[in-house]
Amino acid sequence: MKIFFNGYFYNYEKQKIDQASLIFAKKFNISNNFYFNLHSVNENKSKSLNKTYFQKNNATDVLSFPLYKNIDSILRLNPDNEEDLGDMFINRKIIKKHSQIYGKSFVEELQFIIIHGLLHLVGYSHKNEIKLRKMEDELMKMVWNEY
Repeated sequence: MKIFFNGYFYNYEKQKIDQASLIFAKKFNISNNFYFNLHSVNENKSKSLNKTYFQKNNATDVLSFPLYKNIDSILRLNPDNEEDLGDMFINRKIIKKHSQIYGKSFVEELQFIIIHGLLHLVGYSHKNEIKLRKMEDELMKMVWNEY
């Protein structure tokens, strides 16, 4: 799975994001030709998007805008085509704050946020929080090599 980076990312962050995305793509059998757009935005933009699309009046660490309903829809696509899976918007300031709260490095928290956002892009939702968290935990163990 490819990533189109938009905004502010260091090279080592891109490498760690690529690593997490590769593990995610293998887990869900997503074609290397498919991609998503990753945007780094400030708090005002995050808050504006969250309010406009989710009726929440606050900035957040990640917002995902999938183009497909679920992973089954994605897997029915021709894997030889380039397919856009959607857009993800991250807020570095909130990710940094959460990394301190949860005792993780910024890059570890960034990887977690990418996995969380990708799960939303393939149809996981907070409407089924248990299923979402279970898959997050499984993937993060793989990303952080905590088998």
